[in-house]
Amino acid sequence: MTLSELKLFLRIDNEIEDIFLAELIETSQIYIDSCVGSGYKKDVKAVKLAELVQKKIINDLYENRSANIPDKTKQDTIVTTILDKLSLFSEVSG
Repeated sequence: MTLSELKLFLRIDNEIEDIFLAELIETSQIYIDSCVGSGYKKDVKAVKLAELVQKKIINDLYENRSANIPDKTKQDTIVTTILDKLSLFSEVSG
């Protein structure tokens, strides 16, 4: 995901937080790969799902910058389900 794509998704039209957003792109990718491996990267549809999850993760991190988690926070079943599906792909050899 590029910074431009993310800013379009989040509807941000300035450069004030570009460094923070770039860090979110990098860390969200690391998070996804650490949860499911990299096998999904060879399947076009799986990559699309991963991009959707990455946008969701980044949006959550961008909107909720606090270290505190509200008591009534529910588990995101869409993210969990997609991560579970992506983890079924075997690792990319290389």
